[in-house]
Amino acid sequence: MSERTGDTEMDDERTGETDRTTTGSTTADDRGRWISAIIALLGVWMIVEAVLLDLVAGQFWNDVVVGLLLLAAGGYNYYRRADAQMANVAAASLAAVLGLWLVASPFVFGDAGAATGFAFWNDVVVGLFAFILGAYSAYRGRDRRRTARRTTG
Repeated sequence: MSERTGDTEMDDERTGETDRTTTGSTTADDRGRWISAIIALLGVWMIVEAVLLDLVAGQFWNDVVVGLLLLAAGGYNYYRRADAQMANVAAASLAAVLGLWLVASPFVFGDAGAATGFAFWNDVVVGLFAFILGAYSAYRGRDRRRTARRTTG
């Protein structure tokens, strides 16, 4: 039986079956699922916020599209982690880039003058959270994938 620790699977060479249990600490797996779930919830919040607040059309659609993309990226990585797979680095990177866009978008759409407005600060704070969580998830996913390649290759 060949086995790798962490987020990877164990393969039984005699039967060809795959054991989906992890041999390492499940804390990293749980942390990854939580990070992915939080990213998805940030996407849901952006959609709800866009519907609840009276936003100009450009900002409304920006928040809805970014919210949908955050929901998709977070949900996809959550699904992968729940299935005992490594996180998708591209999805996590997308969440980080979307976070940076959320921080910049109030300035792009001209809402920077309303710096005391809830919508402005919501985009900045949610963007910072999405960036930090997405960047961390991408970094850890890349690191784990590199470690898995070294141990198998």
